[in-house]
Amino acid sequence: MEDKTIEKVDFSIEELETNYYECTFDKCNFSDKPIGRVIFEKCTFKECNLSLVKTSNTSWLDVLFTDCKMTGINFSLSNRFGLSVEFHNCLLSYALFTEMKLKGTHFIGCDLQNTDFMETNLSNAVFKDCDLCYASFHHTNLEKADFTTARNYALNPAANRLKKAKFSRYGLEGLLTGLGIEVVD
Repeated sequence: MEDKTIEKVDFSIEELETNYYECTFDKCNFSDKPIGRVIFEKCTFKECNLSLVKTSNTSWLDVLFTDCKMTGINFSLSNRFGLSVEFHNCLLSYALFTEMKLKGTHFIGCDLQNTDFMETNLSNAVFKDCDLCYASFHHTNLEKADFTTARNYALNPAANRLKKAKFSRYGLEGLLTGLGIEVVD
């Protein structure tokens, strides 16, 4: 399917096509749907529910998610070739990005609580106005990543690559807790 706007379709019931190019999904429901081997290229998802979607070999090529609910989605099962995604104002709590290559990915205004970024390449990523409470970072490449407006993160500098990453001085406590240092006012 090419250059279509798909509105208010319940894909938890309806079948998906195998290829979508420059399509917009508006207020669609994909929750708990296996969407394996589907290719989404240059697509936009607006106000969609993708919670607990099963992404086995799903391709996300230049895809924008805006105001979507994506709780528990496991992106690490997706096709990793050409993966390119961006998230604006999305609920991504309990999402899995383990061992993925997300270099330069933008997370803007997202809830990333309890999200797993272990062993992920997030170099040059941007976490603008994001809540990273209990997000997992271990052996994660965060070189040149921007955390200046992110909050509630806890990163262990000894267990992650942080060269030239940007942090606000108000968020430095999130770097020190991983070292067992207690910050007192």
